[in-house]
Amino acid sequence: MPRSDVRADLRADLLAALVAFDEDRVVELLDGERDRRGVTAVVRDLLLPVMREVGLGWERAEVSVAQEHLATQVVRAYLGGLGSSLRVGDGPQVWLACPPRELHDLPLLAFGVLLRERGWRVRFFGASTPLHDLLRTMRLHHPEVVVVSADSPARLRASSVVLDLIAGETTLALGGRAAEVAGAELSGVVLPADVVLAADRLKELLPPAEPASTG
Repeated sequence: MPRSDVRADLRADLLAALVAFDEDRVVELLDGERDRRGVTAVVRDLLLPVMREVGLGWERAEVSVAQEHLATQVVRAYLGGLGSSLRVGDGPQVWLACPPRELHDLPLLAFGVLLRERGWRVRFFGASTPLHDLLRTMRLHHPEVVVVSADSPARLRASSVVLDLIAGETTLALGGRAAEVAGAELSGVVLPADVVLAADRLKELLPPAEPASTG
């Protein structure tokens, strides 16, 4: 069977397990794919595509609110455990947050797992983060990069003033579907929609390291 067909079957199995409330089967499928192909493949080829299918199913009234909520919580718990299982990196510090009233933080959580696998020190603030408070805390802890991600362009645009302030003090990147729509109007670098590409390219946003002194 072609590899792409195997992934399609896995996605179908995972979707069925999520909407059937079969948490043991969900973990079995995800752990099996992680053992075979690694963390990046689990996030890129299983978790995010299947959760998009769950969302589309809810929009078509094929998936209930209860099923969508439980699927989200099961996947959130799995991602949390996955991130905790990875070695704490000694690389640059990145802060991840969604703007006020933005609740869709699951892709950002998955992005954080990919960054942690790549050696970043990740601080995940999650949904509906007061960005002015984040700015004040940022001035004390000095993260190298702040990523603000949103699904709603309006919620990202509503934070334009504080995004300007953040971008004036550290490297700011914008993610999520909102960044594709509104990112050109705002401060910050727009990340690729593909979370794997975004994770691989984030280090390119850092200023070059200063050469060590020879004096």
